[in-house]
Amino acid sequence: MKKTIIATALVLGIGTLAGCGTQSSDNTAKKDTTPKQETTAKATPSNEKHVLDWSYSGKTGPSNWGDIKPAYAISKTGKAQSPVKIDTSKTKKDAKITNITYKYQPTSFKLIRKDQMIQATAQPAKGRPDSTINVGGKDYTLKTINIHTPAEHQIDNKKMDAELQLVHTSKDNKTVIISVLVKSGAENKAIGDLTSVVANSTNNKEQTLKTTISTLGLIPTNDKHFTYQGSLTTPATTEGVTWFVYETPITMSTKQLDQLKSKLADNNRPTQSLNERVIYSN
Repeated sequence: MKKTIIATALVLGIGTLAGCGTQSSDNTAKKDTTPKQETTAKATPSNEKHVLDWSYSGKTGPSNWGDIKPAYAISKTGKAQSPVKIDTSKTKKDAKITNITYKYQPTSFKLIRKDQMIQATAQPAKGRPDSTINVGGKDYTLKTINIHTPAEHQIDNKKMDAELQLVHTSKDNKTVIISVLVKSGAENKAIGDLTSVVANSTNNKEQTLKTTISTLGLIPTNDKHFTYQGSLTTPATTEGVTWFVYETPITMSTKQLDQLKSKLADNNRPTQSLNERVIYSN
């Protein structure tokens, strides 16, 4: 079953995103476990004071998250943790459970960075509906975009430069995350000024993006994707999350990726054991 996409004319009408329809074929707007060994703690960018009680290295790094406090215990005891390695030869086809309907709009975001964790929060706009998806007959609203560099998920052992995680929640508080992998290539127009805002961000200070993000333009044109049951990838790594991971990466320019890396470098959790979970493909 093909993925259904519903987009308003606003996608083409936002002047700040006029270039998103001219990106390369894998980055155009659709109209269409082994943890790393941590030895020494890494300071946050520019030796900023840490805000979080966890990090990506040292004594508070991923292999120790589960020991920091009881609320994080599932990081070491959970059996459905994310991210994972996806072996495409072992996935099972299921057109029904992998179907996604997009009702995305150009969206304004506010951004806050806490150490190496970045979160862009979608802002409501008068006269414009929220960006939503429908999965399994249930609507989920886009809430945040998280960014990791390098990417956290791996497909057939390929490591990508970055990963965008579009987090959606339903009225009954269920979570669906759309994962879009990123490789170096053409400049990404759909992302607006997000990468430059990240590069100039101050730790724990909220900022507003000057341009809207063409959320639909972030979804790869190639519809091939995978779904599995997992968790959040930052503490408390809560399970019960439905993931959709796209196989084809979008692109960002070297400059855009360097802007992200300037504050977020190596903010990726190592891949986790798949255990008995099944990964489905469309």
